[in-house]
Amino acid sequence: MASETLSPLRLLGQIINDSIDIIEERLAEASVSFPSLDDPFNPTSKVESILVEPDIISATSHIVAAAAQLLVTVRHPVQTVFDDSLRQVALNEQMVGCTDAPQFLRSSCIRAAIDGSLVEIVREAGAQGIHVNDIAAKNNTDPLKVARILRFLSNHHIFREITPNVFASNRLSSVLDSGKPSKETVANTADRHIFVHLVLQRLRRMTADEMMKSAAYLPEAFLDPKLSFSIEPNETSLNMAFGTKMSLFEWYNQKDPESVARSQRFRIAMTGMTKMEPETAILSGFQWKDLPEGSTIVDVGGGVGSSSLIIAKTVPHLNIVIQDQPQTIADAKEFWITNMPSAISSGRVKLQVHDFFQPQPIKVALAFLLRFIMHDWADPYAKKILKSLRASATPETKLIIVDCIVSYSCNAAITEDIPGAVLPPVPAPLLPSFGKANSLAYQIDLQMWVSCNGPRTYPGPFRCIGGQTVVGRLFGFIIFLDPLFLRLCQFLFEGSTYRLVVVG
Repeated sequence: MASETLSPLRLLGQIINDSIDIIEERLAEASVSFPSLDDPFNPTSKVESILVEPDIISATSHIVAAAAQLLVTVRHPVQTVFDDSLRQVALNEQMVGCTDAPQFLRSSCIRAAIDGSLVEIVREAGAQGIHVNDIAAKNNTDPLKVARILRFLSNHHIFREITPNVFASNRLSSVLDSGKPSKETVANTADRHIFVHLVLQRLRRMTADEMMKSAAYLPEAFLDPKLSFSIEPNETSLNMAFGTKMSLFEWYNQKDPESVARSQRFRIAMTGMTKMEPETAILSGFQWKDLPEGSTIVDVGGGVGSSSLIIAKTVPHLNIVIQDQPQTIADAKEFWITNMPSAISSGRVKLQVHDFFQPQPIKVALAFLLRFIMHDWADPYAKKILKSLRASATPETKLIIVDCIVSYSCNAAITEDIPGAVLPPVPAPLLPSFGKANSLAYQIDLQMWVSCNGPRTYPGPFRCIGGQTVVGRLFGFIIFLDPLFLRLCQFLFEGSTYRLVVVG
């Protein structure tokens, strides 16, 4: 070693090696091997259940953060900045590719692979793969262009090219699979977002469509004299991109076929957010089982009820009311009939059409759950939602907010006034924000900005909004302070004061 002090390169390499040791030791204990990138993703396998254990998630996050920082450290800065200048918004890049792909090209190729049924056609060919001529014959496309799309994706580890122009599925491409026969997906291109295998596919397709197009107008909206200072949901990058004066949700609710398709895709895609966190995350921050027998929980803006389903299965003595817009509630009926019909037939789970800006009709709830709702709305709208809930709350009602909190990218004592809050130490020279490993929170933050002028999701604004709207009631806020889903915090408002404590 040239010096007693390790260089940044060596420090980053050491973080990676130490984290690999943690993962491999745990897998050796279980007598399983780390999944190969060449094999399809199998979410039910023993090894995949180990990979979402808290210690393994932490080790994985250290590897991702260090590897990404190592890449930008060793690479020529012009190359890195050029690639960055080509990027667009992506949601959870870890799920579908590497860190330095020109994002708008990768998003477009992924969308082409999904919409063109390339994913299903290649999957059906098995491990031996399929030639681009045969792919093109099945979906009536140009084989030369099929090859260019799949080769670009293969270069970023999505699919793999076995021999020239012969492609096979792998771990990343399988995440995009609808699970349906290719004949069915080719024949129903317009409706493929309703297929019910992996809803992450719909989430990715939505990101590569309206969200990517909206993000392209971020600079124009940022520099526009009016839009730059606006917090209105209909004065956004999305409005510039699509030439509409409607808010995102008004735009989704139009009756033309394209809007109907986008709206349905959005509703299904939102259930995919639960796939990005451990299944027990919704259970780990609040002791649902401690609520009295027969207590009512209201899942406000709950979509089809994917989070409520986990609660209902785990805590059978609770009653749950899921509230959302009419079409979403229609989808929810099918969701519950498929996943837990007894909850609907017994009346333990009720589906209710409700606009959360209107007075809350449930007056006996012991818990209001808002999961990924607050990040959609600028402060005045968020306060209106919370005040409506406060007006219907009992003295025992808990308010539970599940959302990503965006950390500062520098050292900041954001937990110094929070009893018991100790964030996991971040080893040097990693960014205090955990860099690439914590990119989901920042991506959601920007995605909400460009699509609906969502607020700044930092600890201060959340506490400010809470203090201005729930004083006088005992309300608990449970928030993902650590977007890696490892730690939860709870705001407790008592009279005119509040405190924040770590609870998970």
